[in-house]
This record gives sequence, structure tokens and C-alpha cells, in this order.
Amino acid sequence: MNARAQSKRSAVDLIVIFIFLNSLGFPGNYSRLLGGWFRTVIDYSSFLLMIGAMLLTSGERIMDILVIDLRRKYWSIYLFAAVLFVSSMLVSISPSLQIITCIRVTVTAAFALWLCNQFSLRAVLERLYYAQIIFIALTLIFVGLFPGYVHRESAAYAADFVGIYSAKNGAGSELAFGILVQLVLLRIYGEKHIVPSTIFVVTLSLQLILLVLTHNVSSMLCLFVAGMYLLVLQKRSPLFSRLPLGWLYIAGSIGFLVLAMTILPLFSPLFELFGKDATLTGRVPLWEAALSLIMQSHTLCGYGYAMFWRDPYAVDLLHSFFEANSFMARQLSGTHNVLVEMLLNSGVLGVGAFFLSMLVSMSNIRALDEERYLWCSAFILFFMLFGFTERAFATHEFMTMFLFFTLGAACCREEESRARIRGR
Repeated sequence: MNARAQSKRSAVDLIVIFIFLNSLGFPGNYSRLLGGWFRTVIDYSSFLLMIGAMLLTSGERIMDILVIDLRRKYWSIYLFAAVLFVSSMLVSISPSLQIITCIRVTVTAAFALWLCNQFSLRAVLERLYYAQIIFIALTLIFVGLFPGYVHRESAAYAADFVGIYSAKNGAGSELAFGILVQLVLLRIYGEKHIVPSTIFVVTLSLQLILLVLTHNVSSMLCLFVAGMYLLVLQKRSPLFSRLPLGWLYIAGSIGFLVLAMTILPLFSPLFELFGKDATLTGRVPLWEAALSLIMQSHTLCGYGYAMFWRDPYAVDLLHSFFEANSFMARQLSGTHNVLVEMLLNSGVLGVGAFFLSMLVSMSNIRALDEERYLWCSAFILFFMLFGFTERAFATHEFMTMFLFFTLGAACCREEESRARIRGR
């Protein structure tokens, strides 16, 4: 590789790490101290750098430049992104707000697929790990400088660690995701007899400590299940027993909702004995209201992507199902479930396109090389479990970016992966 090509590759690597850093949640609470303009600059810089990275690597000459390199193997993912975009624009009552949101998530999807084409899986995860090191360092600096901002009081604890996030759920999911990435890398390093560095071990330990301090049980549970499969069960399973990830995600997501809204309420007395809530802290009536709303109107195309977070009219529609002065009528936004929120966003068409992309991408799971299967299985399990009770499909956050990346990675067969590893 000549000096010019090496310099170009180094620039691309730095851009990717910066984009990952933003997707992980930076600047977060730094923007409260430095001003809203700081978040705007970082977010838009990340957006423009996504486009810039794709342009920078698309060709040596002006005529070769392409922002999106369409490939037939990704057709179901393109269809999902297109349905999300078109259905949202057709129904939204705030088109100027909607188009910005749709463009952002579309560029995120394109960037995720670009990562699949440009890097080996290990290279992507290592750059994500580098971004996580920076994120943890910035979080610890924030802890030292502004200790009053890094804890929130909850119903159960007086000091939930949130770091530079605004809530423990956000902080917990980010830390659990960062740990999961390192666990996958540990498996990959183990297969290649690579000894993890001291920084690797320190970063992993710090994240585990901070995750415990968040008191975010849902993220811990998601990490535990995905980690157990990754480190114990999958390691012992032969090739023929690989999980049917597409069907597993669909069955698990639908099955959980059915269970939560039909069977779980029957055990309310048992939950009360342990001081727990069979409605999952009000989530069950929220899901029932959301499903009633989508069945009454906009069933086919929904109300527009992310509008139940950004459009006051859409939020008020959901709140109208509850008493005016109740907690549920005053809750901010969202439905705390990926599938229900996607149904509100893009209707039956959007959910159908999402399920199709999941099934098609994961259809030939046995053809994946071991590293890609490790990542796909770990992430899909984590994403599915976390999405049961939380939001996990924002425009450019790490969950959304790596959902699209995982779908794309599952489309790459073993021979392609080997060629990319040789090239990288």
C-alpha cells in the first residue's frame, strides 16, 4: 500500500471512530454544559462524515464516486429502508420534520452497509472498541469534573449512574453493548490465540463496574443471556445447531407481547408479593393503547418514523388513552417496545418489511463464517431482548446502526468474508 492510500485509509479509520463515538451517545450531557450548539455541531458533523466516508472510498476519479453502492444481496434491507422512508413521508403531518429524520436513518443504513463492504467484521468491531475507549474516558472525565450530573434518583435507588446520558436505561444499554462487543472480540481473539491487551481488560472491567452502578437490570439481563450464549452455549454447539436468528427474533418479539398482555396480568398477586409490577411499570397498558391507536387509524403506513418522539400531535394521540392527570398521560414519548413503536412509525407495511429483511438476511446462517455468526447471534439476541421493554431504533444511535450492519453482515457468505480479511 503506497503512502497516499495509507493516508486515505487512516483518515477513513478516524472518521469511522468519530461516527461510532457519536452513535454511542457523545456529546450527551456535555451539550448541557457547552450549549445545544455543541450537540448540533457533533451530530451534523457525524452525518456529513458518513456521506464523506462513503464518497472518499467510492473511487479514485470524480466519475467513480458513489454515495451508495447498491448490491443485490442487500435487496431486502433496501426494501425495509425504502418502506420506512416512503410510508413516513406519505402520512406525516410534519413533512419538513419528517424528511430530516428519514434522511438521517437512511444514511445510517447506507453507512452500516458500507462498513460491511469496506472492512472485515473484526476490523469494524475493533474500531467500535476504540470508540468505546474514548467514550469511557470522556465519561470518566465528566464524572470528575461534574459529579452532580452523573447520578439520578429513581424509585428503587438514590443514585443511578447515568454518566453523560440523561437516564439509566440509556447508560445501561450503551455499557452493556460495549461489553458485548468486547466479548465477541474475546471469542475472536481466542480462536486466533491473541492475548488481549491490558487496556482491553481495564476497559472491560470499567464497563462492568459502571453497568452495575446504573442499576439497569434489563440491560444486565440482556447482556447475561447474549454473553452466556456467546461464551458457553455457542462454543459447544456444532454447525447444524446454529440458531435460526430471523425466525427467533420474530417469534420472540411477537411471543413476548402476547405473553405480556395476556398471561402476565394473571400473575399480578404473585408479582405484588415480591414488590413487582405485572404491568412492567406501566408498559403493558401503554402497548395496549398503542395497538388500539394503530388499529383505529393509519394501520397500513403508521404515523411516520420517530413522530411519537418528535411530533406533539402524535404524542398527544397516545396520551389521550389515559386520564388527563395520570402518569401515563404525562409520560414524554415512545412505547418502550421496538415492535410496537415500529408499528406506530410505519404500520403493518413497515413491520412486514422489517420481518422480511430479517428473514432474508438470516436465511443462510450456516454459510456464514464463524466470526460473523458469533456477532450476528450475539447482537440479535441482545437487540431482541432489549427491545422487549425499551426503545432501540432511533435515527443514528448504535442500536440502529448495528442492526443494519448485522443484517448486512449476515448477507456476506464465507467466501466473501475470507476475501475481505485477506484484503484488510
